[in-house]
Amino acid sequence: MKQNNKAWLLIIAAAAITQSCSKDFLNKTPQSDYTTASFYKTANDAETALTGAYSGLHDQYYIWDYQINGDARADNAYAGGDNPDNFQIDNFQLTASNGNVTRDWQGIYNRVLAANAVLDNIPKIEDPVWNGTDRKNQILAEAKFLRAFHYFHLVTTWGEVPLVLSSTDQDIFKSRSSVADVYAQIEKDLLEAETVLPKTFDSDAQTRGRATQGGAEALLAKVYAQEGKYQECLDYCDKVINNGNYTLLGDYAQLFDGAHANNSESIFEIQYNDAGAGDWGIQLLTPPSLTGDDWIKFNTPSHDLLKAFDAANDVVRKGVSIIVEKANPPAQYVADPNNVPFIGKWRHPNGWNSPDNVMMIRLADIILLKAEALNQLGRTDEAIPLVDQIRQRVSLGKTTATTQDEVKLAILNERRLELAFEGERWNDLLRAGTDYTIQVMNSQKDGAGNNLNYNVTADKLLFPIPQQDRDLNKNLTQNPGY
Repeated sequence: MKQNNKAWLLIIAAAAITQSCSKDFLNKTPQSDYTTASFYKTANDAETALTGAYSGLHDQYYIWDYQINGDARADNAYAGGDNPDNFQIDNFQLTASNGNVTRDWQGIYNRVLAANAVLDNIPKIEDPVWNGTDRKNQILAEAKFLRAFHYFHLVTTWGEVPLVLSSTDQDIFKSRSSVADVYAQIEKDLLEAETVLPKTFDSDAQTRGRATQGGAEALLAKVYAQEGKYQECLDYCDKVINNGNYTLLGDYAQLFDGAHANNSESIFEIQYNDAGAGDWGIQLLTPPSLTGDDWIKFNTPSHDLLKAFDAANDVVRKGVSIIVEKANPPAQYVADPNNVPFIGKWRHPNGWNSPDNVMMIRLADIILLKAEALNQLGRTDEAIPLVDQIRQRVSLGKTTATTQDEVKLAILNERRLELAFEGERWNDLLRAGTDYTIQVMNSQKDGAGNNLNYNVTADKLLFPIPQQDRDLNKNLTQNPGY
């Protein structure tokens, strides 16, 4: 299999790339990269390979690039920090040679390859340990979930992307598949996984954070929403909400205090407490009072987001999401060194080794997505109580929105405040419409009230295909505008 891996890397280019302001705490060969001649013989080998596939969630994209793409590209944050590649994303000045774009494309496709390796090789294993159990099929279902998860990030970031569904694929110069075909494959993987995955796993360290039936259903709800299939989205939101395993935490702060990992609201959560590796990205986001260093921080909360919290009188979520303190301000847009905002949702950087887990999907997201689906389907009266349910937890009164258009904006704003810095904002804006996204981004101002002049157009709503990969694969076309 190593030869096939090397061939496939011609599509995604060299895996080793320079990463600015990061530390490689995870420089281990994934177990799923061992050769088939020496591996994939026993049930234990299968479990080890699956663990290797999950380990990709500790790659740089899932540690923090998805937050840059989802929040700094949107109106929730500025790039902050000192990385010109991040500045390009923030300012809508991307080029096809941008380091983040190349790193993300290659990193996610490496994770696709790891999931494909599990799906290609585990069916060949016959082990009596599995007799009378459904574990073999569950392993395959977990790998399908992971592949769908990765492709969802690919299609929402780049649009058309190559569909690679085998680690032994000899067609190393694949063309981009249509967005519809990519979504169809995501749906297929998740629908197949849904029927096999258990509702829960045991609570031991080996299975915490694994994909479950509810995880597949929640991801399907998000996929259907992004496609504009709101009846299907509603159906799957209901499956999650009625699952019986998920409830909102009563205290919003407990979601991020580090003491309530894998809580009742969490549907899919990246594990750091039990995974043998900490999250180094938290060190680059949280304020000096927590990190003990004087580096300028990345993903600085935007003035527009601060104003949105204040306009809603949302004291609870603002206090959890943002820490304001005296500090050396980032170069971007912060004028007052006595009141510098930083991300506050994860508060235990622990010297580049944070134990704080990161929830990728949680119940509040799905409840608000259900409200969005109901409203889009013309059932606005049914959507409003769901918005109020989320607001009630943080001691806010009922929404004053009543019409379909008003409720659409109320849901969009509620999601913004509820899910700030969780990587959701950009996709939320895209669902609100191209014209709306362009209007929102082109109206952004700095702290002094000066327009930031993003000059966003429809061509800038997708990332460019990395030039490095296009140089290797001449069948890769470029997105318009690049």
